[in-house]
Amino acid sequence: LGKVERGNLVAAVSATGTLNPVVSVQVGSQVSGQIKEIFVDYNSVVKQGDVIARIDPESFALRVNQAMGDLEAGRATAMTQRANVAALQAEVSRAEVALAEAERDYKRNQMLVEKGFVSQAALEKSQSAVAIAREQVKTAQAQRAVGDAQVRNGEALVKQRESQLAQAKVDLERTTIRAPVDGIVISRSVDAGQTVAASLQAPTLFLIARNLTDMQVEASIDESEIGRIAIGQDATFTVDSFPGRKKKKKITQV
Repeated sequence: LGKVERGNLVAAVSATGTLNPVVSVQVGSQVSGQIKEIFVDYNSVVKQGDVIARIDPESFALRVNQAMGDLEAGRATAMTQRANVAALQAEVSRAEVALAEAERDYKRNQMLVEKGFVSQAALEKSQSAVAIAREQVKTAQAQRAVGDAQVRNGEALVKQRESQLAQAKVDLERTTIRAPVDGIVISRSVDAGQTVAASLQAPTLFLIARNLTDMQVEASIDESEIGRIAIGQDATFTVDSFPGRKKKKKITQV
């Protein structure tokens, strides 16, 4: 018979998982195109802002040039429309001067008719001239209103084309892929000459780990045993690269 001894019982939960950096950043592309150059590889140390790849910028540069040409054309059209409005305003002024002159003639003829110096027909003729001059003023004002509307449309078109140019410049800048953080490249998913398509989701080109000395084990625990796991408990783990070497850590998240 064996001797009965007292001691602590240890309930251990075993699971397998993966060892990953605590912070890793996926680097993708917001524009589609052919990868022209790649400047980093696995284990490359990068600083934030470093150029790590470049997409062929030719087509994007052409779009910028096209947008610049469209903007200049829109500005020229807007300038012409503003000059046209100035000419239309001058027509309004001339029509108003002609109306004022016709009204003075009509009032003068009214006085002369009362004194018998001119005929009633002359008074009626000057009255018709006033009516015609008023219509000419209304016509000139309507034409100026149309010109004002054209100027507003032209200015709106210029703003739209300025936005298109700004977007084209942003897309051109996005052909240069830069490291968003300091770290180490742990994954490269593309090669030079490969085409990337950025549609609904930016394709992942690189994976950058911020600090490979700060790692975590992500493991899936069986449902029947997860209730025995709590934050702060001691845990040990081993990796296949170094069999027999155990590392003691803490559970930080469930």
